[in-house]
Formats: sequence, C-alpha cells, structure tokens
Amino acid sequence: MKLKSLYQFIASTSENSYVNGLCNVFLMLLPISLLSAFCMLLGNSFTLIGMTELADKVLFTSTLIWKLFRILLVVYYSQFLATLHKTSRTNVITPSLLIYVILGHEWGMLHPGTMIPTNYPLAIFIPLLVSKTTQILERKKLFMESELPNVVDQTINLVGACIFMVVLYAGAGYLFKGWIQSFSEVVRLIPSLDEYSLGDALLYELIRNLFWAIGVNGHIILAPIKSEVYEFSVQSFELHSTFGNPLPILTSNFYDIYAGMGGSGNTLSLVLCMLLFTKNKGYRTLAVATLVLSIFNINEPILFGLPIIFNPVLVIPFLLTPLAGLSIGYLATALGWVDPVSTFVSWMTPAFISGYLATGNDIAAPILQLVIVLVGMAIYLPFFKQMDKVAGSNAVFTKGLSDNFFNYRDLGNSRSVMGVLPQMSANLSAQREISQLQKTGDFVLFYQPQYDMNKECVNSLEVLIRHKGYDGKITPPWFLGSFAKLGLTSELDLWVVKQALEEVSPLATNPNFKVSINISPDTFLVENFATIVSGLIAKSSLSFNQVEFEITEDLLIQDEKKTWSVLQELRQKGIRIALDDFGAGYSSIGYLSRYEFDKVKIDRSLVLNLNQKNGREMFSLTSQLVRTTGAEIVVEGVEQQEEIDFMREQNIDLIQGFYFFKPMPFSDIVDKDLFCK
Repeated sequence: MKLKSLYQFIASTSENSYVNGLCNVFLMLLPISLLSAFCMLLGNSFTLIGMTELADKVLFTSTLIWKLFRILLVVYYSQFLATLHKTSRTNVITPSLLIYVILGHEWGMLHPGTMIPTNYPLAIFIPLLVSKTTQILERKKLFMESELPNVVDQTINLVGACIFMVVLYAGAGYLFKGWIQSFSEVVRLIPSLDEYSLGDALLYELIRNLFWAIGVNGHIILAPIKSEVYEFSVQSFELHSTFGNPLPILTSNFYDIYAGMGGSGNTLSLVLCMLLFTKNKGYRTLAVATLVLSIFNINEPILFGLPIIFNPVLVIPFLLTPLAGLSIGYLATALGWVDPVSTFVSWMTPAFISGYLATGNDIAAPILQLVIVLVGMAIYLPFFKQMDKVAGSNAVFTKGLSDNFFNYRDLGNSRSVMGVLPQMSANLSAQREISQLQKTGDFVLFYQPQYDMNKECVNSLEVLIRHKGYDGKITPPWFLGSFAKLGLTSELDLWVVKQALEEVSPLATNPNFKVSINISPDTFLVENFATIVSGLIAKSSLSFNQVEFEITEDLLIQDEKKTWSVLQELRQKGIRIALDDFGAGYSSIGYLSRYEFDKVKIDRSLVLNLNQKNGREMFSLTSQLVRTTGAEIVVEGVEQQEEIDFMREQNIDLIQGFYFFKPMPFSDIVDKDLFCK
C-alpha cells in the first residue's frame, strides 16, 4: 500500500506543471553551471603549473558567471510561469527581478561584494507570487486597454504593475523583516549537518539525490548545507596545514570523489552498464555519446535523456549507489586504507584523477574509486536489465519522453507538458509484452493476395506481420501498438521489408508478380529511407517494379514536402506507391490531385454501406475520382457475393478480401499456381 501511495505521489509530481517548468529551467541553466565549473577547473590547472595571474582571472570569471545563475533563474522561471498563466511575460519578469533584489538586500541575502542575492528558494518563490498576482490583476481587468497605440498601453501597464507589486511585496518584506530574522534564528537552532557523522552524510546525499530524481538540481537546493561543509573543509585544511590537526573524513570533495563519479548518483556506473551489458543499440549509442561528459561528471543527458527522473525502475539504484559509495569510502578512510581528502579539486575533475589529487597523490584513492564504480555497476545492473528487455532495437526507447518533458523550444510556449511516469509505465508494460512474445514464439509474415477477377489470377501479395507461438497459435498484430510506444516501429517495418523480399524471392522470375508492403509514417520519414530500401531491393532477387509500398494519409499530413521528395525518389527507381485506406480519412481526396499513386486501395468502410442507396452512390463517386488519376483500384474487405456483383458493375477487377483469400503463410501460396502470367 505504501509503495502504491509513493507511486501515485511520484506520478502526480511528474505531471505537475510547476515542477515541469522548474525542471526545464534548471536544464536551460546547465550551460551556466558548466561554464563556471569549467573555468574553475581551468583556473586550478593554471595554478598548478604556476600561472597564478592567469589563474586568478579565470577563477574570477568562474565566480562572475556563477553569480548570474540566480538572476537567470528568476528570469527563466518568470517566463515559464507567465506562459503557463497566459499573462504578459514582461509584467512578470520585471517585477520579479526588482522584488528579488530589493528583498534580498533587505533581508541580508546579498552575495559578498555584489547587489545579487544568493537565496535560491526566494528566486523560485517570488516569480510564483508575481505571476499569480499578475493573473489576478488581468482577470479583474485592472490593466489599461485604450485606443492608444499598443506600445503605450503595454508601457503604462508595466509601470503600473511594477510599482504596485514592488510596493506591495517589498513593503510586506520590510514589515516582516523582524519576523524573518526571528525565523532565521529559530532555523539556526535546528541541528545542522554534523560534519563528523556518516549518518548525516548519508541523509544529506539521499535528500540531494531525491531532488534530482524529480528533475530539480539537488546541489542548488541544498547549497547552504554544501557551503557549510565547504567552510568546515577550509578550516580543517588550514588547521591541518598550520598545526598538524588530523583531517576529518567528510570534507567537501569527499562527496564528489566517492558519491559523484559521473555526476549525481554515481552514474558513471550506469553508463558503463549501458555500454557493456545492453542488448539495445540505442542504449549503447546513448552511452557512447555521453561517456565523455560522464568522465567530467556531467550526467544531465543521462538524467533527462534515458531518463532517470521519475523513472520508478532506475530511481532506486540512483539513490542507493551513492550511499554505497559514501559508506565504502568512509570505511576505507577510517580504517586507514586510503588517505583522507586533503585539498580541493574541481567537481569536474575526472574520476580516479580526482581521488589521486584530492588525497595528496595517494594511489589507493583511485583504486578505491574503481571498487566503488564496480559496486555501483552491480547495483545498477539488475535494474537496468528491466529497461533492456527488448533486444536488438536501434532506437532509444524513451526519446519521446525526454523530448516531451524537456524541450528548450517549448519552454516559452503554452503547450502542456506530459508527466513522465505514466508514459514510462506504459513503456515498461510494452517492453514486457514484446519480451513475452519473443520468449513464446516468433514474429512471422502472412500474405493476403489481391485477386484480379478479370484475369482470374492473383495480381500481388500484401505482407502482414503476425506472431506465431511455439504452440502454433497465431496472434493478430495487436502488438504493433507496443512497438510504437517504444519507438521501434521503424525497426519493425524495415525488418518486414527485408524478410518479405527474402521470402518471396522464388516468385521473382514472374515479371507480373508484385509484393505490397505497408510502411508507417514514422518509417517513411526516416533519414535516407529511400536509399535504405533501395539497397535492400537491389540485393534481393526482385526488380524495383515488383515492389509496392502502401502508405496512408497520416503520412501525407505530417510532412508534405519531405513526403513528396521521398515519393519522387522511390518512383524514379521504379518502386510502386499505393495509397491505403482511401475513403477512411478526411482529406484523402485532396491528396489524389497532389501526388501520383500507382494504386489506390478503397477502404472497407465504404464497402460496408453498399446495402444502402447512399452508400452505393458514395462508393461509385469515390471510384470515379480514383479513375481520373489513372491509378489502379483495389477494394479491401470484400466478403459477400453481393459485394462482388457490385464491383463487377463498377468495372473494378482487383479485390482483396476474405471472399477469395484470407491471409496465409507464404508456403501455402507458393505451392499453388495462382499468379497472373
């Protein structure tokens, strides 16, 4: 029951618009933190080689860049909230910045030597407050709408809103200043992190990674605690250097070198699992692409791209692995197997090098880090295998999730963002379904003939995919939805093309034989699709004009320009194109005049109404429209004698339906002399 409640909580959190927006904002601010960290790493490197003047300049740049983080956090989150509430962005961003700086100054939260406050919760809370206030003001129609030029209205509204909200909230902040200071004193009475307690360290690391698990930068949220640990570390290093005091174990960099290899969650272990143990080419590609970043402890592409956030499977090892790393590192240091951390290194310093440098060149430290990485792999591996149930794909399953949840272009748009967890659950279910099918049987091809009533022979074969269990049971293609959820439709389509070309090769000697293969919109628009399938056909026994691809109007709706280009490339090779399910959509007729089709397949929905006068007239009109294009007509789903008689009246010869043939294995077809000569 508790697990169910936790699952529901995570699901509702993953669908919360404010959390989604905050996750997007932190992701957009990633370049700021990376640039600051890179400058710090570079500055420390210059210091080591004696270039102190250049090092000071670079380190100053690092500090300057980092100071911009809070201001940009206010701006980006204000922009998102304005869009979410459908209010003016300017009326939210400008007052939010002014109030943030004023209250930060009033409450003593300024960064030393600057006018920039350093309080992250304040940078998040104020845009929330201002955007909601702006929404209320607009709802009550308190903003000016005159006959003056729009720029005049907007300027007056902005000035008025700024004055009103700055006076309101800055004044309230001044009135409550004493209460805030009293509250701060109470907060100081709450026990802070005990720098000598492993239990406190584990709790701190757990909470920090819990924030990351919902897409919020845990380092930033818990920055005050991290600052305390840093100051404690500075004092400890100075006392050790001056008076020879023993070094504590849990210093600032201790967390980085033993619990942050590859980034939060010790995700270097996960990347290595993906690289070494996956059956999925997409996961391996992602691992290769992010390995270099992981070496420098940058794991946002894994967190947001795999994803780990809101992922009920990978969140568990993501939380457990750094706790194991901290415990092992603490135990090894306490037992004297490895020297304690005695100096500062940048958090971007690669694993193994970081341990060696931070412990004063103790070779045991990188060996200990290697042990922790291997332990982390052992923790991640069984969970990752649950994500890797479907073998042999070329796509990263959850690309659709990360694209929907984290999208720079959509940060300022009003499009709602879907929660990750419901989709992730559906994906895991789809993986289990396909995995079960793979274990219990094979995917096979069936063929349904298209019969020419005039010539009394089979004109072509349409390829249909089925699942055949080891017990002989044939399963209809309900599993296509599962492949689609996992982004594997293209892989499945191309497998069908290759398999069909191999199976029908015995009929290639008949120049009148054709094989017709359905191609989904996702596959048709794959980069270099025409080149890929042309290569497969060229290697087969069939000629190009013996292959026909069936497409639906869904493809034509998606990207007309690219579709036209691919169609032209295929037709130039001699490959035939058929429009499937004609009459089932709302805009198929318009596409008849824009594209050239070799064949048009009239949908069964029009056949079902032939017992009514209007239905017969509609069918006749539809067939006449197709004839004006010069394309062949095939009628799908013909099962009754009355339907056959009507087709003869309409001078339609090509029929595909149970009246003549049901789908069957190729072996049942090749033994019969059915094909037109």
